[in-house]
Amino acid sequence: MAAVLKSWRLFGVLVLAISTADLLALPHADFHTLRGTEFMVWCTVVCALPCLLVAFTASSVAILWPSRTTRWILANRRYIGLAFAFGMSWHFLFVAYFLLTFGYHMRSIDLTLDIIGLCFLIAMTLTSFPRFARRLSVANWRRLHRTGIYTLWFLPTFFFLDDYLKDHEPLYLGMLGVLFAALALRFLAWRHASVAVRSIA
Repeated sequence: MAAVLKSWRLFGVLVLAISTADLLALPHADFHTLRGTEFMVWCTVVCALPCLLVAFTASSVAILWPSRTTRWILANRRYIGLAFAFGMSWHFLFVAYFLLTFGYHMRSIDLTLDIIGLCFLIAMTLTSFPRFARRLSVANWRRLHRTGIYTLWFLPTFFFLDDYLKDHEPLYLGMLGVLFAALALRFLAWRHASVAVRSIA
């Protein structure tokens, strides 16, 4: 199955899955109200988030648990990341609708963070293609993508924490747990790699 489902075919499947989930949520949104539109702004992030988490932890799971499956995940990280970028285009579409329909009712920090996330998303998406990637040195490409992936991890973490502190909704706490677990995986993989390097030295 993994031999068939890879690269752009995998991207297509993920895009279809994210779009289907977003479309299934549409009947539950009320686009005549602030709260109803906010539901879709939030829902589109949740639907795209699994792709971000997989891309964020791909190298970590390959280090901690090397196997055919984790190598497949790592080999297809680019396409999983691009699927996340596509999924977030739904999010920014509803953010734009929200602003155009209801005016500026977002907190300044929320809009600022969204813009920062959008800038990183565009830069990372473009430099995922050789035509744009070769305009950067290898070191700068790595800096961009490392900073970008941590920024994209931080943004939903900030928003879910903010929502949990306001509403104390268990769902938000669960999402925070998943996001911090992903961060812990990266730390464990970094520690494992550091120990391995010292052992060789």
